[in-house]
Amino acid sequence: MSGAAVYAAIFIYMLLVRPGTKESYHAFFNVYQGIPPLFGGVVALMHAFRSKHRSETVRVGWACIGLGCLSFAVGQGLWTYYETIRGIEVPFPGWSDAGYVGSYPFLIAGMLLLFTNVHAVAGRARLLMDGAIAAAGAGVLSWHFMVSKLWADAEVSMLGKLISVAYPLGDIALVFLAIVAFSGAGSNRTFRRTFAFLGCGVLLLTVADTVFTYMSLNSEYETGSWNDWGWSFGWTLIAFAPLLQQWIPSAESEEPVKHSRALQVVGNGVRAFGPYVAAIGALSIIFGHDYRDDKRIQMQTFGEALFMLCLILVRQVFMLLENMALARRVATMNDSLEQMVADRTRKLAGLQELTKSVNTTLDAHQVAHQAMIQTQELLEANAVAMWLNRDGEHTSISTAEMTGFDPARYPKVAKSLDGRAITNEVEQFQIVENASDNSLQTCLLAPLRWQNETIGQIVVIREDGQYWNEDADLLDSVGVEIGTALKNSWRHEDALAAADRDSVTGLLNHRAIHQRLSRELGAAEVSGAPLSVIMMDMNNFKLFNDTYGHVVGDQVLKTVAEHLTDVCGELGMPARYGGDEFVVVLPKLEAEDAHKIALAIKGSLSKVEYTKAGDDRRVPIGLSFGISTYPLDGKNRHELMTVADKNLYNAKSSETGIALTTDGQRINRELRAQSSFETLDILVDSIDNKDRYTRKHSEDVTEYSLWIAEEMGLSEETMRTIRVAGLLHDVGKIGVPDEVLRKPGRLTAEEYEMMKRHPRLGELIVSAIPGMEGIVDGVRSHHERWDGEGYPDQLAGEEIPLLGRIIAVADAFSAMTTDRPYRKGMDWDIALDQIRTGMGSQFDPKMATVFMAAVAKRRRPAYDSDLPMAA
Repeated sequence: MSGAAVYAAIFIYMLLVRPGTKESYHAFFNVYQGIPPLFGGVVALMHAFRSKHRSETVRVGWACIGLGCLSFAVGQGLWTYYETIRGIEVPFPGWSDAGYVGSYPFLIAGMLLLFTNVHAVAGRARLLMDGAIAAAGAGVLSWHFMVSKLWADAEVSMLGKLISVAYPLGDIALVFLAIVAFSGAGSNRTFRRTFAFLGCGVLLLTVADTVFTYMSLNSEYETGSWNDWGWSFGWTLIAFAPLLQQWIPSAESEEPVKHSRALQVVGNGVRAFGPYVAAIGALSIIFGHDYRDDKRIQMQTFGEALFMLCLILVRQVFMLLENMALARRVATMNDSLEQMVADRTRKLAGLQELTKSVNTTLDAHQVAHQAMIQTQELLEANAVAMWLNRDGEHTSISTAEMTGFDPARYPKVAKSLDGRAITNEVEQFQIVENASDNSLQTCLLAPLRWQNETIGQIVVIREDGQYWNEDADLLDSVGVEIGTALKNSWRHEDALAAADRDSVTGLLNHRAIHQRLSRELGAAEVSGAPLSVIMMDMNNFKLFNDTYGHVVGDQVLKTVAEHLTDVCGELGMPARYGGDEFVVVLPKLEAEDAHKIALAIKGSLSKVEYTKAGDDRRVPIGLSFGISTYPLDGKNRHELMTVADKNLYNAKSSETGIALTTDGQRINRELRAQSSFETLDILVDSIDNKDRYTRKHSEDVTEYSLWIAEEMGLSEETMRTIRVAGLLHDVGKIGVPDEVLRKPGRLTAEEYEMMKRHPRLGELIVSAIPGMEGIVDGVRSHHERWDGEGYPDQLAGEEIPLLGRIIAVADAFSAMTTDRPYRKGMDWDIALDQIRTGMGSQFDPKMATVFMAAVAKRRRPAYDSDLPMAA
């Protein structure tokens, strides 16, 4: 730009000052005017062959413009040769005219090629006809008033006449072609800049040529006149057109030029009526000139009018073709718009249906399943896969939710997706699954987002197809909907889990385990499978709190919870029932399986001990276990928990600390349900209310007595009698005062006499009940001794009824091993030694021997690591 300014300043200075001689002045201008076209030719050709163009048509167009510039530069060089070097008048027609006139075809061709790259065929033809009509109007005027005189001059050769006509016609064609191209460039800034510089350049050339022709006709032209600036500046503007293409390259994203509504209306009017106005104006001037001079219209003028009319008719034909093409485009656009609206409507409806589906449930699996079904239908995909990133743990594709996606069918796709990192952007990629048949899988991947958090990914797979930008936008919206729904379901699950969990141990709480137990009982009732419940209680939890404080007490609870979770694994559902009590629900497991798990828990915790700083004492964690089983111990939750609680109470005084319902206990419950037993059972309950020891003691005596009977092979009828006698053998204690029953120390002689009355009182009570005659011997004689020192009848040896001798051994063993408030029960081995010592004195040697054999068979191990397998 600065170079052009310097060039113009020097040019104006020379025009104003005119330094030197006439010859040097003319020589300067001849050389100086050759610089712009030479510069323009070099720049245009460099732009044509060294720049990147939209098409080869554009490249050839700029090459033609460059050749046009160089052609004029050659003509100017020849002019300089004749006038400056040889010092003669430039011949007309001559070789310089060949260079000048030769520039027009190149310039016209170049502008046409650039112009055709902008418009469709019909649009280009119509605009060209507009230019042709306007140019024809100007050409008719030029011919009528100027060129015809040259054509009629007999002294000018035919070649001179043709060259004289070529100048104005070429100029007019270039000017109007540039104007038409500029107006046809529309809102494209790049093309408007290009044609603006080209048009202004050829307009200056036209002015210079027209003035030169007029001055030449009147023999007034001289090199270096003010008219010469038209050539210099015109070619300078033409040279700047390719330069601007280099400096400001075209951009695909360039925003179109925006015009006001009024300017658009004016522009449309000029394009529509401008050619008619030009034609009518030119013909009006010619017709008026002819009529004014001769009062008639010459035939030549009618021929010119006919020529203009033909051009207008051809323009109408091209306008009709353009309108038809425009109508087809409008129809096509309308069809496309309707299709696009229908497609958008379908997708919006699908997105709405997806939103409704994923928000009608709070179950995460249901959300994912519904989301993938709706997404597959919405995006017309062959398969959909989704994997999540919950709590920082990436779910592999093999375990992710899938719809229509078979990793065996898409092994390469599965491998690519499985190791793919979670992305925050929508991505599209293609994988050739089978090289032999070129089967191409197009995958569209989008994040599942909740607010600013990415919680997973979803991928849709289309076989032998591709996805478009609107599909990517749609899947991005789908990812937001699914991500939000999944996050809501997870938060709901977390809230439920928090409500179901104990705050200290993290196990299920009291309410939650009752819900789980009810649900599992319903499933067991349908399937016919068993179900067991273990209720456990810490024997020394108060000791931990008192010795180490509540912080350590909470840690002990956590330790127990951890061991319960580790041992049970997938077999059961551990829970903190309250305080220091725990419960484990074991679906599909029998009582024996539950007993093995209880032994494993006890064995695991037996290795844990607590010590206090500065204290060498070690405090172990001791638990007692009560077990109940569906359907043997109960048909509903209340019955199972009640039986488990009773067995837990019994376990505290047992050798192993684990108690489950024995067959004898179940038979006892059946007996209590009988009407003849109901009244006596009420009496036993009354005694139990006075002394909690009596009920537990009676059940143990019954079970131990049955062991002896089974070992001896007694009849079923005898065993039934033993069951009833064992439960009721202490029923006479209803008449013993409370303070005697509950006295922790040794009884006085008087108190002992009171206690010795209960066998006779029991006999009186039982004998008064019809059908109970067979158990009277057991109730009256169970305190008789083999050596005759017992009570109430001091019977000895086999004088004692069999039922009394059996119950005597069972009663003594239970009394020694059962815990009382004032003492802890003996270890079984020590109690058995006492039985052995009393053989022949207190106990029938045969009964004692049989009992010890029965204990050896039925005694359970302390720990058992052989756990049942998970169902």
